[in-house]
Amino acid sequence: MTRWDAVRVRQGLVDSCCSAEQAGDQALRRGRPREARRHYERMLAEAIRLAEQFPDLSTRRDLTLAFNKYGAFWVGAHRLDQAAEAYAEGLAVATRLREENPDDIRLLRDLRFGEFTLGEIARQTGGPAGRRTAHDHCTTALALAEHLVGTDPHHTGDRRELGVVQERLGLLATERQELDEAAEWYARALSVRRELAAELPGDPRARRDLGVQYERLGDLALRRRDLEAARAHYDESLSLRRSLLGDDPRDLSTQRDLSVVCERLGDVALLTDGPEQARQWYDDSFAILDAAFGPKHPDTRTLRKKLRGHPVTPN
Repeated sequence: MTRWDAVRVRQGLVDSCCSAEQAGDQALRRGRPREARRHYERMLAEAIRLAEQFPDLSTRRDLTLAFNKYGAFWVGAHRLDQAAEAYAEGLAVATRLREENPDDIRLLRDLRFGEFTLGEIARQTGGPAGRRTAHDHCTTALALAEHLVGTDPHHTGDRRELGVVQERLGLLATERQELDEAAEWYARALSVRRELAAELPGDPRARRDLGVQYERLGDLALRRRDLEAARAHYDESLSLRRSLLGDDPRDLSTQRDLSVVCERLGDVALLTDGPEQARQWYDDSFAILDAAFGPKHPDTRTLRKKLRGHPVTPN
């Protein structure tokens, strides 16, 4: 095969891989998961052929990304076992590449992503074994995240991911009932997210991350029955959620987040101020959900049941 023949073959495989991925994405948007799966499997097969025939850094890294894409499909299909297998394959490719290219920052980020994602999948499987596996993956992801931030302290994306990993370690500690450890991780994540929100006041994601962190701290304080601290953290989260909704009133994700914080403030009010004050927060939460998602949405139904069981019963 001449050089130009090789170029044509390589480009043909690249085009075929991209075409299959785009077809899979389109099938998913149309609500055709079986068709999407066929396209993604063709994408993966072409990525494997490409990496085998032209085993350079670029094609092998693209293979990692193809495995990750296939894993994301299985996450969306709620098949976590299949997703874990795909992400593990991608992580194995990235690990080998990192051994050969230790100074490539992109590979460090690929490894951090793979470790964190496998940790998330393990956490969702539940049980002590899943939490232990999740903790191991997240601890490795933390070391990678810290290394990346140490390499470039001004990289906002890497700093954000560091906060994400710290927050997840706090959540895992909470699930293990290690509340002091959880508080330490949440405090570290809060510091990162406060800095980013201050540096990027126009970035809604930075404010959203900070709102999540205050909500986590509120949940932890509520669990400890430190009700004043819980209220203070939820108030901070509420303010951030409202500012985000002001930026985009149609954002359903922000509306749902705002509803959750109102419900949490109702839980605090129920323990501190009584049912009438709690009911005001619960009504606000229900109104947001009902307007955004409608009366048949699972979250709306759940909150309606909570209201019906409340001492102050809605009509």
